[in-house]
Parts: sequence; C-alpha cells; structure tokens
Amino acid sequence: MLSDVSTLSQSRAITLEHLRAFAVVAHCRSFQKAGVKLCRSQSAVTQAVKRLEAQLNCTLLYRSHGHVAGLTPEGERILPEIVDVLLRLDHVIQAGRRPELKGRIQVGIPPSFSAVELQGAVARLLALNPGLQIGIISDMSSDLEQMLVEGSLDVALINQYRFDDGTLPQGIFQELCRQPLLWLCNAPKVVNHAGEIPLLTYSEGSPWRAAAVDALDQAGLAYNFAYVSASYESLCCSLLAGFGVTALPGWDIDERFCIVDGSHGLPPLPAVRTVLKSRSQSTVVQQFCDFIAGLPFFVRAREHRHD
Repeated sequence: MLSDVSTLSQSRAITLEHLRAFAVVAHCRSFQKAGVKLCRSQSAVTQAVKRLEAQLNCTLLYRSHGHVAGLTPEGERILPEIVDVLLRLDHVIQAGRRPELKGRIQVGIPPSFSAVELQGAVARLLALNPGLQIGIISDMSSDLEQMLVEGSLDVALINQYRFDDGTLPQGIFQELCRQPLLWLCNAPKVVNHAGEIPLLTYSEGSPWRAAAVDALDQAGLAYNFAYVSASYESLCCSLLAGFGVTALPGWDIDERFCIVDGSHGLPPLPAVRTVLKSRSQSTVVQQFCDFIAGLPFFVRAREHRHD
C-alpha cells in the first residue's frame, strides 16, 4: 500500500499540461508554434517540457540555440505512450459528455481487429453504458458485407482492397484508416525462394489475400498457399516461424516482422483501408460509430496515413 501511495505521489507531479506541451512541441518541432497551438506563451511551454524532463530525469528534446533540433532516444521512446494517454483521456471525456447508450448492437469485425485494444475499448464502453448490449462477430470482410445486407449486423468494420471514393453507400460510412500493404517475412532469406513463393494468407474473402494474389498474378510469379488462417495471431505465428511471406497493412505490423523491400523481386502492393459501415442511422448506432472512429488506434493510424 505504501509503495502504491509513493507511486501515485510521483505521478501527480507530472500534469497533463506537461504531457501536452511535450507532445505538441514534438509534433511542431518548435516551442513557438506549440505555444500558438496550445494558446500558451512560448516560455510557459518551454517550462512545462523542462519540468517533465526533470520529473522523468532525462532529456527528451535536442535543443540548438533555443530551437528544437529533434527528439532524443528517450523522447522517441516515450512520445507514443504520452500521445496514447492524451488520446485515451480525450476519448473518455467525449464518451462521458454523450448521453447513455441503451439497446443492443450487433457488430462485425475482421480478424485483425479482434485485438486486445478493440476488445478493451468495447469493455470500457459497456462499463460507461450499463444499458447497452454489444454482440461481436469476427469474420472475413466479404462475409461481413453480406451480413450487413441481410440485416444480421447493425455495424461492421470492413477491410477493402478495391474501393471507389466517388460512390458512397447510403447509411453511415466512414473511412477509419488507409495505408499501403507491405510484404513481410521473419528474415530476408525467406524471400530468396527457389520456384514458388510460399504465401501466408487469411482465409478466402480477405481483401489482404486478394490484393497479394492479384499482385503476384499480374507479375507472373508462381506461389503456393503455405499457410491459410482466419486468425491474425495464427498468421503472425506462421510468419515468425519462417513458413513464408505475407502482406499486411502498416497498422498490423510491429517490430517482430521484417519488411521486404523491392530488391527481393516481389511486386508492389496497393493501398488498402478499413471503413465503418451501417445501414442504420439510429442515434445509438451513430454514437457507437463515433466512439469506434475516435479510438486512439484509429486516430493514430489516420495521423500516420500515407498512400
């Protein structure tokens, strides 16, 4: 108990003002621009960052004649965590300001988004809204599209490989994130194949699979399905075991994987996206969609979008 009190006392010395000041300075690379964005004086922003550095006992920014020259390794390491804290706080505040959600929503998600972060977010939403019930189905995007048409789903997160921004469907439709697919392996030597390329993919109906297969077919490259699964975790395990190569978007990639560059002879891959769709425009469905779109995971993905 005493150790908990001591930890709490230390954390109180770091304020949200300190965290926001560092996050905005890191983004703007300027104390002056950060001050304008935060509606604070430049000196106030400078002092906030210095106090944060003092509490953490490290230097977060490289400074040169009063200007920000970049982030130190400590700054690079801690920035994503600070941004995540700020995003989660803003998300909680927004959720608290909305009226309580009541009713039942049937939600469909592709396998890659049955991750801990999304499940944790739904758990927090249910805790804030005791009168809300959520049923979740994880399936391939093509099947989720069909369930939306049939009415067995109220909302679905849909992965898309082929899409047309000029023709938007009726109801609720929002792009959550868009990034190029990337070829991945556990080590470059896996790509130095002889004969057919060992391809690791999701089950049929996955846009990631369709994009990879189309790219290989168009390049005239032979391949075989070395591992097929509907599970993101299982696909990652097969990749790390060295069974072959796979194609995933940037938001599904972590430091365990090796990104395959163009020198290995694999064809370029297209941009893909995840969208939020619903045929219903009821208040509870709209508020649920706003909640999902505001999750830190999707906010970060949109901020780092590159086509």
